Amino acid sequence: MSSSNTTVNMIASLSSASNFLNCYFPIFIFIFGIIGNLLNVFVLNQPTLRLNISALFFNFSSIAGLLAIFSGLIAQMLSGYAADLSATIGWICKVRSIVLYCSRTIVLWLIVLASVDRWLTSSTSVRLRRMSTMKNARR
Repeated sequence: MSSSNTTVNMIASLSSASNFLNCYFPIFIFIFGIIGNLLNVFVLNQPTLRLNISALFFNFSSIAGLLAIFSGLIAQMLSGYAADLSATIGWICKVRSIVLYCSRTIVLWLIVLASVDRWLTSSTSVRLRRMSTMKNARR
């Protein structure tokens, strides 16, 4: 009897801790994610950086990151308070999932493209350095 009582208490305390984390931890991630991505957008939109190809990729990556934060964390925060619309309305859940996964994937691919651009720019081959142009980046 004592063993099952201990197990029930352990499950209840873990459930309580999980609910606490689902309510309050996403708020900190949301705030710092929004602040960080907005600062990236403001800094990378400076006139001196607008002509830099890597800055263009990182700027769009920050915008996609904002979209990922809004589409993913708002639903997570609402589910902690049992007010998640995507749990009750099916099409909202599907659209949110598509937007979330697409924006997260776009963030990663834009960082890869910025890395490739940096590699092309720092290459010893003139042919490779010429491939790093704004025209190619906008394609």
